Amino acid sequence: MRAPLACLLAALFLAPALPADAQLAEDAPPAASIGRGDPGLVEAIRPILAEKAIAGARVSILVERADGGPPLYAVNPDLRLHPASNTKLVTTAAAFEMLGPSWRWRTDLAAAGYADGKAGTLYLIGGGDPRFVSESLWKLVDDARDGGLVEVSGDLVVDDDYFTADRMAPGFDDKDQDSAYRAASSAASLNFNAVVISVAPGAKAGEKPTVRIRPDSGYVIVENRATTAGSGRERLTVSARAEGDRTKVVVGGRIPVRHRGVRVRRRIDDPSLYAGMAAKLFLERAGIPVKGEVKRGSAPKKRRRLARVYSVSLASAAGDVNKLSNNMMAETLLRTIGRVKGGSGGWDAGTRVVSEWLRETVGLRDGFRYVNGSGLFGETAFSARDMVSVLRHMHRRRPAMPEYAASLAIGSTDGTLRRRMKALQKLGVRAKTGTLDGVVCLSGYLTFADGTPGAFSILINDFPGAAWRIWGIQDRIVEAAAGLSPGPAPRR
Repeated sequence: MRAPLACLLAALFLAPALPADAQLAEDAPPAASIGRGDPGLVEAIRPILAEKAIAGARVSILVERADGGPPLYAVNPDLRLHPASNTKLVTTAAAFEMLGPSWRWRTDLAAAGYADGKAGTLYLIGGGDPRFVSESLWKLVDDARDGGLVEVSGDLVVDDDYFTADRMAPGFDDKDQDSAYRAASSAASLNFNAVVISVAPGAKAGEKPTVRIRPDSGYVIVENRATTAGSGRERLTVSARAEGDRTKVVVGGRIPVRHRGVRVRRRIDDPSLYAGMAAKLFLERAGIPVKGEVKRGSAPKKRRRLARVYSVSLASAAGDVNKLSNNMMAETLLRTIGRVKGGSGGWDAGTRVVSEWLRETVGLRDGFRYVNGSGLFGETAFSARDMVSVLRHMHRRRPAMPEYAASLAIGSTDGTLRRRMKALQKLGVRAKTGTLDGVVCLSGYLTFADGTPGAFSILINDFPGAAWRIWGIQDRIVEAAAGLSPGPAPRR
């Protein structure tokens, strides 16, 4: 999901090293003066890049045929900038190629000391499922009950050993932030590691509002400082922070008595404990008492599996990552790559494996920076040529990878592009957006006027105005490019 523009990216971004033949950011000439490629397209885009909304911005743009051939339009194509959530194009491409579109994660309930339907210790064993939600957990519990589980006489232990103990992706760990889009990552996760907080007014002025947590497992500690007002505007504040091994939610401000209520999401601090306490709640709701505590630990090799739930396929999960820009899921994909291909479910292993793939398989030149899976904050840096190289690699990959293109948002139809590019033909653009403070990026596939496929990347950093103005500029560039009829790629 996109970060709001209040995020202070400039304080976090460090300019990356560039290849010797790439243009340094501080020396980049004005974008409108250096566009090259198809003469008609150069002239069509020149006034767009001369607009005040983009004055002084750093720009890297490349439009090419998806099947190969010389560039159709280019501006600073080797200038490496922060790509924001366009980074997810890299993460999902690597995941599709290394794990395969049918990859699924699994989550187990297993018992030690099991006899007559009673488990001495019950283990919730996380396998990294990024879409493990309350419904998934209920199915796991229900299957265990259907298999004969009636009681847990000891503890419920959460095994999250599939990933390393690190929870926050590089660039995420700001203790003053509680936004759900900066959620932690763990092998045992639930509901994207965020909690839903609902606040409704009291019955009359002066009463405390009603605060509800979902799921209400006891993991979240609530401090309600808010009041119900007789009239006026709603002015609630809802914040979350670590409180020992729990998360404390503080609700303050005022809400008028006739208000329909407020619902917000905040990240939690300990995904494994959060999932474990929800599992205990669901077990007890299913009539299976848990007499011990919820703890973190490693499941023994000798155990009895009581239930297993498989995730949706990677092909399905990638749609949430790219169409909806889910950061937590992108980081989980990266950690899974690290575990499967790098021997460790951590960011160091994952970024190393993906970076090697980018250099050795895709053919990117040294100098790019890939530091996390989502592109949220951090020192990530790619050029338009880097992005188009990934897109072209996936387009030309054999066997074909249609699931990759299908995971991207469709212009004027769905995802983060549902309200954009309405002037283009239906299904004419599939792309990934990326928005942070001072950063707006768009990369993906388009269909040219003659029906041939294209790939493009428009990376814009350090612009002076509002993001929505840059969205409009990007859309007009894509519209101009879609009007070309370049024909098939020249034969080599």
